[in-house]
Amino acid sequence: MTAHRGKAATALGALAGAAGLAAAEAVARARQRPGEIPALWSRILMSGALAAPLGWAADRLAGAGPVPVATAAGAAAGALRLRPQKVLLGPAAGAAIGLGLTGRLGRVPGAVAAAAAVVGYRATSALLFRDPQVSLLAERVKAEDVPFVVPLASQTRYVGTGYVRSLAQAGTRAGATSASAFRCRRPASPPRCCRRPGRVAA
Repeated sequence: MTAHRGKAATALGALAGAAGLAAAEAVARARQRPGEIPALWSRILMSGALAAPLGWAADRLAGAGPVPVATAAGAAAGALRLRPQKVLLGPAAGAAIGLGLTGRLGRVPGAVAAAAAVVGYRATSALLFRDPQVSLLAERVKAEDVPFVVPLASQTRYVGTGYVRSLAQAGTRAGATSASAFRCRRPASPPRCCRRPGRVAA
C-alpha cells in the first residue's frame, strides 16, 4: 500500500503489514477452540491482505483507477461466496467503497482500493447475512460416531481429490479381484464310465 511513496516507505510498509498480519494470526489461533475455524475478523484481514497485491498490479500495470479496481475486487470476493445474494452484493459494495475513497481522498492507490473493497464487502456481508456458510463439524471423532467407513486410510492429514482418486483406484482393484475370484473355471473332462474291453487271449 506504500509502494507509491518510494523504496524506503515500501519496505517499511511491507514489514509493518507482515508484522500486523502475523500478530493477528497468532491472536486468532490462540483464541481458536478445537473443532472451530479461525475467527471471522482474522479471515477478513487475510482476504484484504491477499487482495492488496492484485490491486497494486492492476493500478501499476493496467493504469486502472480506484473505482474499477474496487469494483473488480468486490466482484471477485462476491463470486467466491457462491450464494446469489452475496455474489450480487460484491460489485455493488466494491463500487460504493471505491467511490467513497475517491470522494474523500482523491486518487488512492490500487492496493488500498482493492483491500478496502474486500474488507468492506466481507464485513457488510457478515452483518447482512449472519448464517455461516462454512462450519467445521469436528476434527477428531470416535470410530463409533463415524456414519460410514472407507476401506482406505489417508496417508496424510489432508483429504482431497488425491484421496478420492486413490479410493477409486482401490475400489477398481477390489472389483477386479472379486471378479477373478468368482470367474468360472473350465470344467475338467468327465471321467470315463467304462473302458473298452481288452482282447481275450485264445
